[in-house]
Amino acid sequence: MKKIIAITAMAAMVAAAALADEPVAEMGVELSGDATLTWGVDLDEGDTGFKNEANAKAVVTFVKEGTKSTEGDGVWAEVGVKFDGNLKYKLDGDGSEAFVKDGGKIALDVAKLHIGDLYIGLKSGDITVGEFKLPNAVVSSSDETKLANVGGKESQGLVAGYSTDDFGIAIDFRSLPDATATGTDYYTNDYGLSAEAELKDSNSFVPGLFAKAGVSYAFNEKLLGIGASAGYKLAVGDTFYLKPSVGITGSKTGSDDFGMNLGGSVLFGWGDEDDANAGVYYLDNDDAKKVTPGVGVAFAIPDLTASGDKVITIIPSFYSGDIVEGLKAGVLAEIVMSTASGADPEFGVAGGVSYELAVGDSIKVTPKAGFRFATTDAGAGFVKVIGHKNEDNGAKTDIAPADKTDDLTNTGLLNFKAEVDISGLIENTTFGAYYQSRNLKALKDSGKAGTFNVFVKVSL
Repeated sequence: MKKIIAITAMAAMVAAAALADEPVAEMGVELSGDATLTWGVDLDEGDTGFKNEANAKAVVTFVKEGTKSTEGDGVWAEVGVKFDGNLKYKLDGDGSEAFVKDGGKIALDVAKLHIGDLYIGLKSGDITVGEFKLPNAVVSSSDETKLANVGGKESQGLVAGYSTDDFGIAIDFRSLPDATATGTDYYTNDYGLSAEAELKDSNSFVPGLFAKAGVSYAFNEKLLGIGASAGYKLAVGDTFYLKPSVGITGSKTGSDDFGMNLGGSVLFGWGDEDDANAGVYYLDNDDAKKVTPGVGVAFAIPDLTASGDKVITIIPSFYSGDIVEGLKAGVLAEIVMSTASGADPEFGVAGGVSYELAVGDSIKVTPKAGFRFATTDAGAGFVKVIGHKNEDNGAKTDIAPADKTDDLTNTGLLNFKAEVDISGLIENTTFGAYYQSRNLKALKDSGKAGTFNVFVKVSL
């Protein structure tokens, strides 16, 4: 083990030196661990039992992430090498031990020739346009309101552009290689072209206004793609802001009609976007990918120009941020409406709240609660945070509402979880109790009451 660490440390330091100062060679060890003892009652079966959980971790860091780039003025070549992620080795233990390498990926991040504000990029890329992630207070990894890129698959070639702090223009001219069983054939005469212009939100003309528009064409496929989006961040006093946004994409092949997609959002915010989850029940895993302190609503209408009935998805959300000290709160909902005759709207919502209360100088009491609700079949098709499985329920986990009545009507989904934690009575120790339901809308003969548990956790 020591030999492996020593060899890796030397290699990491050599790599860091080759990349100059930006990725930093750094030796450091972090140790952490915790053990939890839980006793619980299955309220559906009347059974009881203990559960032991233990986690121990040692993290040895060798290189911190960073980027090394050339610099210049006038006519110059920009080359940037990016070391993405820290190079670490981890030992994780829960009674058994595993030796885990936690990467560090290295890539040529930038390769451009500059002539003043003009540039020519020499890396592979794409000719797609139009992608727009609509701002919202909570954004799910499966958010149906995101506008996806449109255009061809041509990836090999160059991009020529013009970029300043105010705006940028990029023109991609690329070809599509033919992947075969014996390798990749680049000589295919399969070309595509795209052009995209962007007004940056930091522009000096109208600060806060951002816009993007682009067009793409793949010659062999005769595939045309267009995309445009715009928004404005309007300050409301010193703390708050209003941010309306809208985007549209469309594509067509040959003489086909355009298939258009429309999306928009309005966010009333009081903080910056963060790559994190909301930290409350049902919004505390990787399915809730981004949060912005505020309240917002986003919508999407796919296949806007297609004949037939339309489906409209609306996603309201709320995230408290740090507006009240000790308070965390978040809610994410999804409403799906169809213009089809007789179609009922489907609705799902998940959210939670926790509040850390100081009692005296050292004791903290933290009550938490969360809920999740979905009508009919909503839990299966909705954003993942509404559909992910419960804990502690064994074979009775409900990933989606599965019970159906005699006429095959889905019973829907309702989960509830509540917890109280107390820390500070004993140093490095937390006592707590929590209740977690199963599907409270399940049929009468299905388990639904859930579990009640008490626990003690010690942590390093």
